[in-house]
Amino acid sequence: MLLGRISQFLIKRSIHISPRLNQAMGIDGNTILAESLKKQGVEYVFGIVGIPVIETALAFQSAGLKYVGMRNEQAACYAAQAVGYLTGKPGVCLAVSGPGLLHCIGGMANAQVNCWPLIVIAGSCPQDHEGIGGFQEWPQVESSRLYCKYAARPPSPRLIPLHVEKAVRLAASGRPGVSYLDMPGTLLMTEADEDKVPMDFYNAPPVALAHPNPALVSQAADLLSKAERPLIIVGKGAAHARAEEEICKLVENTKLPFLPTPMGKGVVPDESEYCVSTARTQALLKADVILLLGARLNWMLHFGQQPRFAPDVKVIQVDISPEEFHNSIKSEVAVHSDIKPFAAALTQKLAEKKFSLQPASNNWWQGLKQKQKANTEFVQ
Repeated sequence: MLLGRISQFLIKRSIHISPRLNQAMGIDGNTILAESLKKQGVEYVFGIVGIPVIETALAFQSAGLKYVGMRNEQAACYAAQAVGYLTGKPGVCLAVSGPGLLHCIGGMANAQVNCWPLIVIAGSCPQDHEGIGGFQEWPQVESSRLYCKYAARPPSPRLIPLHVEKAVRLAASGRPGVSYLDMPGTLLMTEADEDKVPMDFYNAPPVALAHPNPALVSQAADLLSKAERPLIIVGKGAAHARAEEEICKLVENTKLPFLPTPMGKGVVPDESEYCVSTARTQALLKADVILLLGARLNWMLHFGQQPRFAPDVKVIQVDISPEEFHNSIKSEVAVHSDIKPFAAALTQKLAEKKFSLQPASNNWWQGLKQKQKANTEFVQ
């Protein structure tokens, strides 16, 4: 008898969370959300199930998304943003309402500051329970907004695809960051007529690369070719742009010394003969012209200021985000561009000038080599 009742409950439950089994019931918010993420190219979801996102996790798996169950929302949030950074596609963190979302806040702040694409989706208390002591009720959209590029609650199941598209697009485009979608339990369980839900809602084409102003490329080439002690700094933006080939060619053709930031490592191999990481302090202090490729002059680079940098250093700053320009010091040349087209254009312009340093005879290179040798011997 008991087994029969359990079976009936499970059958009813499966019909409720899988509305496609009964087209007369329409399609619910869980399925719309899952299918919308799938259509936008999302692949990975990390999360913890609980009220009201138990059915959401099941819908994700039914849609073919790779769901990874975690033990803490903070860990799930960091895992999702790591996938976003490594693949260029936003990873999704799924959390329960209230404390579940609050556990994500640290990870959201980390992803936003570090420019890693991430989407956080959290369930929230039913809309008709708001203001009267709903289960784990919390102002989740307001709490998330400070740590996001985009934070919203779809007003109806029919509009979920629109908000998913915007969340994915904003998380991945320009300077990557975080999008948050708030999903009340009532929204997830509400059904809509399938033919009225725009499941094939706008799928944004890849954003075209921002190309540099040719006049600014010429200015950058002039500065570098006339410099006595030029230096390239390769930052995280160059890694995100997948500009390895273009920057390697720039370095190899010009034989300019370069330094990678921690998140810029690997764009040009550390084993390169032009890497001067072992003489970092002297390279930064003595350089008279610095080409900054997708790196921020923050604490990691001592803000580009004295006493770690020369007082008269000229900076060529290349970044996809114009708001980074002139943050701590005034850049001599500020170029709004993706790193790939800029590096390619600069390589060509310097080749036209027949510019190339000769490490064997250049005084700047000789000084750096001596410092590298001394530092290496000191630590051995």
